Amino acid sequence: MRPSTRKAVVIVVLALAGALGGLWTSHVMRGDATTSATPAPEITLTDLNGKPVSLTQYRGKLLLVNFWATWCAPCLKEIPLIINAQKRYGAQGFQVIGPALDDVKDVQALAAKLGINYPIMADFASADAAMATLGNKQGALPFSVFVDQKGNIFKTVLGGLREDDLNSLIEAHLSK
Repeated sequence: MRPSTRKAVVIVVLALAGALGGLWTSHVMRGDATTSATPAPEITLTDLNGKPVSLTQYRGKLLLVNFWATWCAPCLKEIPLIINAQKRYGAQGFQVIGPALDDVKDVQALAAKLGINYPIMADFASADAAMATLGNKQGALPFSVFVDQKGNIFKTVLGGLREDDLNSLIEAHLSK
């Protein structure tokens, strides 16, 4: 094989390896692997009014627990999608709750500015502990946990949600 042909083959092989590595990394970082149905642990957080909010109180609804922070750019990008999903599917049994790893005053101000239409919490320590309990040991944001109507975790997503994926997932699980 001529040196120029060999060089071209090596470049193509490296390009393919890089592309496959990128796809794999994207898959792992987005948390696209669907988990088997695992019962959601008993987690209680405190909302902005000081009232306790537990995952079990939403049994019977399709629940999205979306961990976020006011300083997290990908979180801020996905919040309008989540607001729209709550508006669109809420009457059909879909519910979002949003624990923030942040200061209460910052969360209150941003929630008002964005028009967040679902319960939010702001207690860094308890939200961080809940996030770890639900599988995010890295502490990266955003982190979303989907819980079915029976209280089982069926999917987690580490990284930003995409609107078409979010809507498809909600529609598929609301119809069950």
